[in-house]
Amino acid sequence: MDKGLLLKNGRVVDIAQGVDGVADVAIAEGKISAIGQNLEAAPNDEVLDLTGKIVCPGFFDIHVHAYGGIAFADPDSIGVNLGTTSMVDAGGAGAYTWDEFEALILGQTKTDIYLWLLMRAAGIYGFQDTWTGARSLIDIPINRMLDIVEGNRDRIVGLKMAEFAALGLGPMKIAKGVANVLELPLYVHIGELFESPPETYTEPTLNLLEAGDYVTHCYTPCPGNLIGKDGKVLPEALAARDRGVWFDLAFGGFNFSFDVAERLMDQGIVPSTISTDLQQINVTGPVYSLMHVMSALMAIGMSFEEVLQRVTVNPAEQLGLTEKAGTLKPGMPADVTVIEIKKGDFVFDDTTGKTRRGNQLIGPVVTIKAGEVIYPDRKLAEAESNWSIESSMSYDVIPSHANLLDIEQREFIGTLVEAFSEVNWEGVSLHEGFHRTRKQQGIDLRRAAEAVIQSFMTSRFTPPIGFFLATQDRDFVLSRLAQVAAIEQAIALN
Repeated sequence: MDKGLLLKNGRVVDIAQGVDGVADVAIAEGKISAIGQNLEAAPNDEVLDLTGKIVCPGFFDIHVHAYGGIAFADPDSIGVNLGTTSMVDAGGAGAYTWDEFEALILGQTKTDIYLWLLMRAAGIYGFQDTWTGARSLIDIPINRMLDIVEGNRDRIVGLKMAEFAALGLGPMKIAKGVANVLELPLYVHIGELFESPPETYTEPTLNLLEAGDYVTHCYTPCPGNLIGKDGKVLPEALAARDRGVWFDLAFGGFNFSFDVAERLMDQGIVPSTISTDLQQINVTGPVYSLMHVMSALMAIGMSFEEVLQRVTVNPAEQLGLTEKAGTLKPGMPADVTVIEIKKGDFVFDDTTGKTRRGNQLIGPVVTIKAGEVIYPDRKLAEAESNWSIESSMSYDVIPSHANLLDIEQREFIGTLVEAFSEVNWEGVSLHEGFHRTRKQQGIDLRRAAEAVIQSFMTSRFTPPIGFFLATQDRDFVLSRLAQVAAIEQAIALN
């Protein structure tokens, strides 16, 4: 008989059910079994006394980077470890790289991970991933996207596209059309990251969007934001809001300004979801965690109940996941975030160097995921080995992890040397070469990808294999693969 769990004496706040008061929460077989006063523990139940703490539905972050070139070695470090039980990867994978995302991420984490499928088929494969024009989209394989989405609607929540001036408006029009074909909402990044172009396309992009579509980075200070030259909110943004377009916060390393947020909030643009855009170093600041971002919004006027709604019931309802997340209703998965709100004088940074002071800071106490008790540890999230692909790259010596590869994996690595020697050193060719060779060898995709990752890295990052290798020096890659393959040969000789 499975051991149950009883959460005693916490303040239970569940916006979806209209619950706010001291109560007990009973958990059995990984599901919420009851909420009420003075519940009794079964003989084998674990009991947690949460007096003075706040018990909430598991937090849901709809914009993180769990896969791809700007992600983390351990997605759970920013997920259940920090109180987030569900999250959506913001375009790390596209149609070309969905299968690697599926193999390396889905089912490999405690945190539930969903995906905004990126319009660009390669996904996101480098930190300074530039969209230098329509050719950077590489390909738009509609048939492949249809097949992927039809088989995975339980994990793919929408199609993501970035509005960058270098692309013009045409690709965004195509993206909206593709989203309609796929019967998915379109999730649109706004805000130029590295340039200040003379013209941006936010206004006409907003005009393309329909009810259920999203604008992410709604408080970005970057060119292409939601503030017009007159200092007022764009009329197109207000019209989109009135049509039922959602606005998502997505703090990130570049895309949150207190000045912009306060101005837009005063003029009626309020995010329907609060998300982090956690990616690599911003976990060490200014983002830190979903709870930190919620606290920053409270510092500029939102109530606790308002921020809680935007990380629980709102994302669950908007993404059609109310049977999996968003509430502590009996029968739901036992995903619970237990927090405390510290009182004091706290300083919050935005991405422009500006600060605001607040008197409340939300912090994690314990996370319950499908009934499992998980205690937070910020060191796991902030360790450089967790967020820096570059620091995990082992250029001088073969990583020790390569010694753990079995014979099949090393034989596959050896075959890649020959395959890669015969292709152009660019992403699509290496991607196709990797997958063609894997199929010829008959090796499982996850084992094949991990064989390559372990040949180059000391931590388990998950960039798209072919596109990642294309960013490395050809001679280095071929030499390292040959060295790893030779380990198998030496073992075989012994």
